[in-house]
Amino acid sequence: MFSCSTCKQSFLKYKSFLLHKTKCKKVVCKKCKSSFSSLTFLNHLNQCRQKQSEDIGDFATFKLHKRSYRNALAVYIKADGWKSIEHLLAVEKENIQSLLKYIIERIGSVKVQACLLLKFIKQKTEGGTDTTEIYKVAEMLSLTNLHHIETIVKNWIEQIELAIDQFTQRGSGWVLQSVKVLEIRVGKLKEHSGGCDSTKLPSDFNKKKSLLSPKCRKDCFKWSILMALHPQKMNKERIGHYKVFEKQYDFSQVDGMTTLSQVKRFTKRNNVSVNVYTLTPDEKKKIVPLMVAKERQLKHANLFLFNEHYYCITNFNAFIKSSRSWERHFCYNCCSGFRNQTALSKHEIVCYNKTAQSVVLPGQENIPTKCKFRQIQKTISYPYIVYADFEALLIKTNKALTKNTFEYQKHEACSFGLVAIDWNDEILFQKFYRGLNASEIFIDTLLKLKDFLQNHLDQHKKPAQLSNFERHVFEASTQCYVCNKQLQDDKVVDHCHLTGKFRGAAHNRCNLKMRLPHRLPIIFHNLKGYDAHLLIRGLKTDKIHKINVIPQNTEKYIAIIMDDFIFLDSYAFLLSSLDTLANNLSTEEKKKFLCQTFSEDDLPYILNKGSLPYEYMDSWERFEEESLPSIDKFFSHLSLKTIDKQLHDRLLDIWEHFNCKNLGDFHDIYLKVDVLLLAAIFQNFRATSLKQFGLDPCHYFSTPGLTWDASLKFTGVVLDLLTDIDMVLMIEEEIRGGISCSMCRYACANNELSEKFDPNQPSSFLTYLDVNNLYGYALSDVLPCRKFEWVPPYMFQSVIEEILHSDSDRKTGYILEVDLDYPSCLHDLHNDYPLAPERITVEYEQLSGYQKEIVSFLEAAGIKRYKTKKLVPNLMNKENYVLHEKNLRFYIEKGLVLKKIHRIISFEQEAWLKPYIEMCTENRKKATSSFVKDFWKLMVNSLYGKSIEDKRKHSKVIIATNGKQALQQIRQPMFEQFYILDNDLAIIKLRKFEVILDKPIYLGFTVLELSKLHMYRLHYDHFKPKYGSRLSLIYTDTDSFIYKIQTKDLYNDLQEFNYLMDFSDYPQAHFLYSIENKKKLGYLKDEMNGQIIDEVVAIKAKLYAIKYGTNKKMTAKGVQKAIVKSGISIEDYKACLFENVLLKHKNFRLQSKHHAISSVEINKLSFSPLDDKRYILDDAVSTLAYGHYRIVK
Repeated sequence: MFSCSTCKQSFLKYKSFLLHKTKCKKVVCKKCKSSFSSLTFLNHLNQCRQKQSEDIGDFATFKLHKRSYRNALAVYIKADGWKSIEHLLAVEKENIQSLLKYIIERIGSVKVQACLLLKFIKQKTEGGTDTTEIYKVAEMLSLTNLHHIETIVKNWIEQIELAIDQFTQRGSGWVLQSVKVLEIRVGKLKEHSGGCDSTKLPSDFNKKKSLLSPKCRKDCFKWSILMALHPQKMNKERIGHYKVFEKQYDFSQVDGMTTLSQVKRFTKRNNVSVNVYTLTPDEKKKIVPLMVAKERQLKHANLFLFNEHYYCITNFNAFIKSSRSWERHFCYNCCSGFRNQTALSKHEIVCYNKTAQSVVLPGQENIPTKCKFRQIQKTISYPYIVYADFEALLIKTNKALTKNTFEYQKHEACSFGLVAIDWNDEILFQKFYRGLNASEIFIDTLLKLKDFLQNHLDQHKKPAQLSNFERHVFEASTQCYVCNKQLQDDKVVDHCHLTGKFRGAAHNRCNLKMRLPHRLPIIFHNLKGYDAHLLIRGLKTDKIHKINVIPQNTEKYIAIIMDDFIFLDSYAFLLSSLDTLANNLSTEEKKKFLCQTFSEDDLPYILNKGSLPYEYMDSWERFEEESLPSIDKFFSHLSLKTIDKQLHDRLLDIWEHFNCKNLGDFHDIYLKVDVLLLAAIFQNFRATSLKQFGLDPCHYFSTPGLTWDASLKFTGVVLDLLTDIDMVLMIEEEIRGGISCSMCRYACANNELSEKFDPNQPSSFLTYLDVNNLYGYALSDVLPCRKFEWVPPYMFQSVIEEILHSDSDRKTGYILEVDLDYPSCLHDLHNDYPLAPERITVEYEQLSGYQKEIVSFLEAAGIKRYKTKKLVPNLMNKENYVLHEKNLRFYIEKGLVLKKIHRIISFEQEAWLKPYIEMCTENRKKATSSFVKDFWKLMVNSLYGKSIEDKRKHSKVIIATNGKQALQQIRQPMFEQFYILDNDLAIIKLRKFEVILDKPIYLGFTVLELSKLHMYRLHYDHFKPKYGSRLSLIYTDTDSFIYKIQTKDLYNDLQEFNYLMDFSDYPQAHFLYSIENKKKLGYLKDEMNGQIIDEVVAIKAKLYAIKYGTNKKMTAKGVQKAIVKSGISIEDYKACLFENVLLKHKNFRLQSKHHAISSVEINKLSFSPLDDKRYILDDAVSTLAYGHYRIVK
């Protein structure tokens, strides 16, 4: 027996004793001066720290940049000029290790992350250099032992070097010049005590008998892996059985607590595949995947991570299976179950293309299997609503962020305005403040306002006031007016608490749903893009206790819920500027709100939105200026223009009328008008929605959610939701958006009305045709609704016969997965507009010689071609192509050959949305105001979005308001990163490992398919038969065509198409003018309204220019609209196309980082000549669809 003098542990074998002695050292606690073994010191430190907590501060050359929750989160930073990663490592390795040692001694166990600001440089072909700066972030790693410090630093360096290699690979030209900043992020890790062998599983898992826990105090990952790869029959949990296999694997990267990134490196080094699972941190304790290997190796292990301890999963199916499930075989990637291995194998082919997530389907975990209007509480209007706005000073900074990015202003809240409105549209409270700490005072005002409004509500609540007749109605009622189900003994009177009016007899549970909403909505216009940042920055956690956000990402929030407040964005409902929306309201609608603050004499001056010289307002002293700034001071870099003289004169009149003594007074008037106009706009929007649908928009986050519920409520439809994961995947995988593609990159008209007419050449016209509300048209068609079933293979042929020869609007519809051949005899005919588009990645080898030259040219200029999946119309054969039956029928009729049928889903279909679409369209026609017209248009256009919602892309962001909440999240395996905002406020980002797929995605899929079908029919059934080879498709974008047509007179031809054309926007003097088809869904209209197009330059999708007369229409995706409008010409497009000129422009925009808003100038490439959606010929203009027989030749 050999005994360790440091920790008193005994060993039978001398070899084991010697190995132990290399790791067990005597350590003295600096806090209490006691001596301990290094193996048990951390446990003591955690206990000692609770008694004697030490603060942290600057350490050596590292500055404590930020910290939060009493050291629970901290950020250390060091800025220097290291020449390379190697230089950084040589100079700073010991300093980093000392810092980590200092942190663990002061705080205890932590999660740490390294972030590096890297500067890259490259040589330009024309001489000179270009630079860029990029943040590279390593994974957050657990540091639980002093011995792990060197391993963690090594892991960081490997991750950063890999990221650098990926950035500088394959001809990009970028070379690392220096490491500018090193940032160490620290999150306190509240570990369980006692080591690996003390971890206890939830009781349910012991019953499964599918887990092995290695009996060890550390290195549980290593022993779990060996247990999985080398199973034993007896005493399976004893690690002694597995030591013989240790040397067969490289465990050098997985010492101690092993992170997922270390697991990935282990698998690569050892040719082993590993899946890791954990439990959700909520009460459900559901199993979710943390990491799933996409390719399973011969040696494979499934592990379970719980409380920083790894377990070996010995039987995955038993591990996943619940006591009530009938499935016997489970998918590693989504944890869905199947009755047999064959079904599972087929499922995995598609599922492994998706991110590893636990999938919850309707019918599981109390998720309804039917989709219908069930949100009856959303018919109850909020009694109070607050409208608010922030204004900010734009402080000059003039700071270069990178060589191409320059920050010229930072935004600091300087004022706010808010008004609280009751159910009678009366302003009960208003406050307008200008001064320091505007965001904090705004929150204080809301807290006081909440109490005021609650008192007001308590005073005005009315009891039920039933007349004798209503009492008789109540007593005779046998059906609940809320849910329409039979009433029993729990019948109660439901009444409006604001008016006392009797609403009906209801179940007690239904009556409770009809209570007044308790939250107070606060509405900002552009909350997500601007005001939310100022709001978050002003939060103080001693006043706000719980914050939930509906995130778009870590910076942008669709909605914010704070205690009893919910902040909403009116821009998510009304997608126009406040100025435009105000102009669409009638004078009376605005007067109702404006005159509660201003007098009638003021009205002529405030009916429309004013303007402030935002960029001029760069200091508090500006508010003291005693005159209105000149026109040039109103210049905005965002719009690249200033206000016109007419508006400036109106502002001078406002100044004079309100007797403004300084710019501060003028600002206050502007702010009041802005807030009151927002109130008038959104209150009218609410009133229209409540009147037409009985729904209050304040219950929703955006218009798509509102109009979706409105359609369900109006139609009363009950939709079946997909409960079969393979049906979901089959449809989800093949959702394809609109086709956007350039088929001919330059075209010029030649006719007597065109600018450059050559009578010796054939007469030709260019026309730009657009479909009226294409998605609205598709939504009016017959759509899937219920009874989704797999069609057995023996019925495939009869289904095809039914599709080809019967009415397509029959009761039963189909979605199919098939193989199609595209005969070469169709290639020339279909080259312009190939059928059955696919989302594909175009490889370098598929490009033409011209395109490869452009790629080389761009790479020499430092611009890399990135391969991504795009929707590409092509002439290639299709395999496993999923499509709607109507599309299949059309494709076969046009010559495509059906080669094989893989799967068919059948369903009942009906035009259930048609009444809703027709109602909205008819009401739009009858509307007398622009505001109401836009309301009805919005309700149709927004409907499609909710049916196509991809819940897999939803992110999870938490704003932690206390240390306990932060520590809970840091401990989770889902924890990814954090951003400190204040001493007691931080944003925490978590990985999302569970997704609830409860949306009727078959509806969005069908709408997209039918939309494409309508466009194909217009092209192949109408225009192609008329013109044949004289018709050339130049460009298409979802719902539009740009055609070049050889004809003597285009407009005489269009008269022949009056059965599908809407000429209502033509000048009334034009011979084609007609209102017969005005705004009819699916009809074509001439975007130029009879004006002659002279030429079109269509470089690629979303990058085209049209010249018509002295006018121009130009698009350039990703380029500031003001630049496209005023800074780019048609000649620039042609220079890019024909001379390979790369255009760069200074783009001005607002950006936020950790909710700090700044105005930045970015010098970026506006457009380049490369397009890879088509095979471009040597003339740079003509193209072929991929798969064309001429390419092969």
